[in-house]
Amino acid sequence: MGKFLTLIIFFFIGSNLTIAQQNIIEHSIQKGESVYVISKRYGVSMNAIFELNPGSENVIYAGRTLRIPSPNNNNPSNNTVISDTLISNYEVKRGETKSGLSRRFGVSIAMLEQQNPHIIRMLQAGHIINVDKTIKEEAQQAREGEHIVVKGETLWGISRRYGVSLANLTAANASRLSEFLQIGQVLIIPDINSDPTITGQYIVKRGDTKFELARRFNMTIAQLEQKNPHIVDMLMAGHKLDIDNTVASVDTRNNNDSTEPNEDDTTTKNTTSVDSGDDEYTDYVIQPKETLFSLSRKAGITINELTNLNPKLLTSVNAGDIIKMPVNVSQTSTNSNTNNASTNPSNATSNNKNLALYSNLNTSNTNGLYFYTPFSGNELSSPELRQEMLKNNDDYKKFLEFFQGAQIAIDSALTLNLNFDITLIKKNDVQSRLKIESPYYKNALLVPFLESGTRFPDIESNEIISVIDINSNMSPIENREVYKSVPSENFQKNKILNYLASKNAQVVVVSDLEEARNKELIVKTIPDAKFLKVDNAGFFESNALQLALSKDKLNYVVLDSEKTIVFLNSTTALMSKLSDYNIQLVLIDSTLLPESKDVSDMRYRILKLIYPTTITNDSDKAKTDFEMSYEKTFNSEPSNYAKLGFDITLDVLLRLSQNSSFENTIKNISSEHPHLRFDYKKTADKNYSNTGLYLMQYDSNEGMIELE
Repeated sequence: MGKFLTLIIFFFIGSNLTIAQQNIIEHSIQKGESVYVISKRYGVSMNAIFELNPGSENVIYAGRTLRIPSPNNNNPSNNTVISDTLISNYEVKRGETKSGLSRRFGVSIAMLEQQNPHIIRMLQAGHIINVDKTIKEEAQQAREGEHIVVKGETLWGISRRYGVSLANLTAANASRLSEFLQIGQVLIIPDINSDPTITGQYIVKRGDTKFELARRFNMTIAQLEQKNPHIVDMLMAGHKLDIDNTVASVDTRNNNDSTEPNEDDTTTKNTTSVDSGDDEYTDYVIQPKETLFSLSRKAGITINELTNLNPKLLTSVNAGDIIKMPVNVSQTSTNSNTNNASTNPSNATSNNKNLALYSNLNTSNTNGLYFYTPFSGNELSSPELRQEMLKNNDDYKKFLEFFQGAQIAIDSALTLNLNFDITLIKKNDVQSRLKIESPYYKNALLVPFLESGTRFPDIESNEIISVIDINSNMSPIENREVYKSVPSENFQKNKILNYLASKNAQVVVVSDLEEARNKELIVKTIPDAKFLKVDNAGFFESNALQLALSKDKLNYVVLDSEKTIVFLNSTTALMSKLSDYNIQLVLIDSTLLPESKDVSDMRYRILKLIYPTTITNDSDKAKTDFEMSYEKTFNSEPSNYAKLGFDITLDVLLRLSQNSSFENTIKNISSEHPHLRFDYKKTADKNYSNTGLYLMQYDSNEGMIELE
């Protein structure tokens, strides 16, 4: 009897297991996937996956199989289906955007709107989304008052094309925009003659709340909602409000005074309109090493709720990015070594180089940004005209790449609610004097790649203008602050020579000339340096290299040649000596680094090459959001000129948007962007130079490392 009962129990358990297994999906883990990404793909919770796959909470491996519970089995009350080809009955949650959903589901915004026409005008919480990926995407046709984004376009370029302001364009499309434009995205083009400040009407801006607007227009929130029933569920940037000819109180957004806003204004400015006027959220700067899990714990909400609020977190978590968090979350560092750090943001830059800039943005005042260029705004904003310019003038390439990077920086700054106007000044249109009449209190003029020996015109302006020198070798300008944004070649050389001098090592300089190019500078810093000459092919005289090297010390071999053949042959000779000598290769000028197509970086790794650079190019790191957006927009990888354009333009806009003067931010705030570091020092009266330099070393184990 006992055996019979055991068999029945065994049969019953086995039957249940068989039924359960029928509701299990076998997923082959792909490279780069995480449990979080996989859970989103199948519409199940991470805990449900952890329960079926013990150990997966710690690590998963590409190529292995992960058991996924059926979405219906995981949550019987939810009939949402998310698969490779189908999204069915997905309910839009508060804070989600079309851009975020398109990335999450792997479809274009156009496809999302094509199959869900009820979201074309506006996406709202509660909308039901259905997408069949097997249906072919229809060719888009822009209707009157619309524009379809194509490859190579930016918000700034589109605003120039239609003759509308950036502010009006972003306000009209605020509910559609994310950090970067999407190809195929449909934008609303506001009427060129429309004035968002006409009596009786107001266009909602990012950061506005019902509480703030009711107070400004002398009414209660109930009255505001009664006149504008479309904002009852959610107030969104771009909404047109009927304010019934009421007299508005002072709008500090258009106030050009440089005074600091009062405490109440600051509180209002930092909140978001995600929750229909309840000031529940504030801007938060992601700290280094923070993850989705740690951010959700800090916010006191689930990972799902956090990503619904910030869809871009579905793609990546990047230190320095600004996200929405509940107002009770303080901006603190997760680094346990910072307990003794000052609470002043400017002193927290060791943990987040941009915290001092991002945490004190003034989005009320408008600033002016000017570019001194060899082409007009129309030529720059049109992809077709850009290509035509390249055909006619090869020298335009670096300018175009710089401004393409700058345009993406401009679009990124708009997502931070910064207010600014862009003006291009064509060099050929300027005579002996550059006249600038700006309606704004703070302005910056960017001058890239001014040819050596070219005289920059005198500036005549009605307001303060800070001049940003970008590899232009500009002379001091009377009564103007000039900020050299890229460290000079001499500064780079001195920096690395001082580093070598601080080490107990033998320094050997190898040159293909009778007299090394930088001999005088080297001897001044390292008097006992030895100098060797190679022939035009890069070969040493017999035994010359052995006699110069030391067996008792580390040998820094400084290669001072512009010829690739000299680099190849001399480094081959150095590698042959590694078994007997401790050798490290050094370049004191980053321009001497051969192109990657000519020399494999394996040589650099073997010889642990050290070199100075103003732009980080670590091939072992993942691509930044900027690099991915640049490739998608312009169909090419960003050059160093494009990286300069992005980092310098964004840094200048952030500094202009502080409550203090531009010069004060230069004196007190260091910053670091994806590729450049900015640490300005005063070099002369009204002249500042960036000393933000990287000393990089190739390492066979760790790839690329930065030296102290």
